[in-house]
This record gives sequence, C-alpha cells and structure tokens, in this order.
Amino acid sequence: MVAAHRVVPRLSALAAGLVVVTWALIVFGASVRVHGAGLACPDWPLCFGEVVPAIDVGVAFEFGHRVLAGSVSIAFLVLLAGVVMARDALPRWIVRVAFLALAVLALQVVLGGLTVLELLAEWTVTSHLLAGNTFCLLLLVLALGLREVGSPIRRPAVSGWTRWAGGAVAGLALGQVALGGLVASSHAGLVCGPVWPHCANGAWFPSWGGLVGLHLAHRWVAYGLWAASLGNAVSLGAAPRLRLAGWGAFAVVTSQAVLGIANVLLALPVEVTLLHSFGATATVLSITWLQVELWRAPLASRVGQVVAGAPALEVP
Repeated sequence: MVAAHRVVPRLSALAAGLVVVTWALIVFGASVRVHGAGLACPDWPLCFGEVVPAIDVGVAFEFGHRVLAGSVSIAFLVLLAGVVMARDALPRWIVRVAFLALAVLALQVVLGGLTVLELLAEWTVTSHLLAGNTFCLLLLVLALGLREVGSPIRRPAVSGWTRWAGGAVAGLALGQVALGGLVASSHAGLVCGPVWPHCANGAWFPSWGGLVGLHLAHRWVAYGLWAASLGNAVSLGAAPRLRLAGWGAFAVVTSQAVLGIANVLLALPVEVTLLHSFGATATVLSITWLQVELWRAPLASRVGQVVAGAPALEVP
C-alpha cells in the first residue's frame, strides 16, 4: 500500500516541474525553427545515422531539442508510474488525465519524427505545436489536481453559463495557437509588411485568401480572444480565486497581444519571436488554470439554494 500522504505531494511537485520544463521545451522548439535548424538532423530518430552525432551549431539546436524531449518523456513515465501506484488514493479523473497525457505524449513523439521526415511540412509543424501545448496543459491539470488530494479547496458555485463562457475563451486560445503555428511554419508573419493594425498600402482587408488571409485570421482571432477574455474576467464576480484566474488570464492574453504587435512592427526579431512563443504557452496555461477553477467548482443548479456569501464545498 503506497503511503499517499508522502507520495502524492511529490507527484504534484514532479508534475509542476514537468510543466516548467515542457514549457521551456516548446520555446526551445521555436528557437530551433527561427534559427533554421529544423532539418539540421535530416533523419529520425537518429541524427546522421548516429545516436550521438558530431555537433555543430545547427545540430546543437536540433539534437539538444531531442535530448530535452527524451528527458521529459522519461520523467513523465516516472510520474505516470507514481500515479498508477497511488491510484487507490487518487480520484479516478486524475488517473484518466495521466493516461490521456501519455497518449498525447506518444502522438507528440510521432509528430516530432514526421516533422523531420516530411521536411517541416506546415501540418506537421502546427500539429507538433498543438500536441506539445496540449501535453503541457494536461501536466498542469495533473499538478493542480494532485495538489488538492487530501485537502480540497472550497469554491463558490458557478453557473453553467460561466463555465461555457470560459470554455469559449479556451477554444479561441487553442485556435489562435494553431493559427500561430500555421503563420510561423508558412512564413506568413510579414505578408502584410511590418505594419499594424492595417496591412501594406493602408489596406485593412486586402485579401482573405492565401497567406494574407491566414495572417489576417491570426490577427482577428487574437482580437476576439482579447475581448472574450476581458468579458469573461468581468463576469466572474467577487470569488477571489476565480477573479485571480480570470484577470490573470486576461493579463497574459494582453501581454501576448502586445508581443504579437511588436513582432510585426519590428520585423520578427529572434528575441521577440521567442517571447511570443513563450507567451503562447503562457496563454494556454493561464486559461487552463481558469478552466480548472470553473470546472472543479460545484454547479449552482446542483447545489440548490446557497446562503448568500457562503462558499460551497467542492464535491470531487
């Protein structure tokens, strides 16, 4: 019998550490791309047919990314083994999320190989980015869930509308990450020129087709995400944790929008591009935290009449 009171906090800490390292891995992947090193190792899973290749600058980026990804995979398997061993002391949903993360990790490994074998095809690069962010957000859900085992948090009841409004923000965020991956992989970042908010020659909507249309879609979904996250934060009421999560997500979305504008106006400098990649995952994680708060809170319609101002105890 696993001593849950000792093991579970360690599993939570391991999951939290993996969130940070996976976040760094995603930014490292963007660094590989912006330095043109995506095919520095032209084969996969080996590099020039070797387990440890001769190192130059390009290979250092690409091979280093693979080594870090492998390390994350091994650490996650340790986390998964711990969750399985402690499963009798854990809510079933935590075990399910852990195995879902395993499936996403396996998909991510396959997509990483296809990204090389398909010569950086746009669909592989974008899918690889989405899978990486999905894996990272699942790790965050695990870390937060494991942290609450044995000490559930008291949360006020929320309405179904509030949950689904938060879900709409999450959907916009994932769509925006996908569009960002397509813009980056198709080199559409400057198709409107280094100008904002309009395109070159002062046109706001020169075309909705091709790369220009893709770039404009990325801009306008960003505007929608900013407005939706603001509206969602305003609607969350006075509950401290919900307000913190909602306004925190809005602050991250706003910072990411500023970085996106700077990226265009400064003609995609490496430093701002990497900060923009960092901010994309920060957006996903902050909105994931908001979703955890919304969906772990009791639903008002199920709680019934709640005394005004008295928080309801969450039912795991």
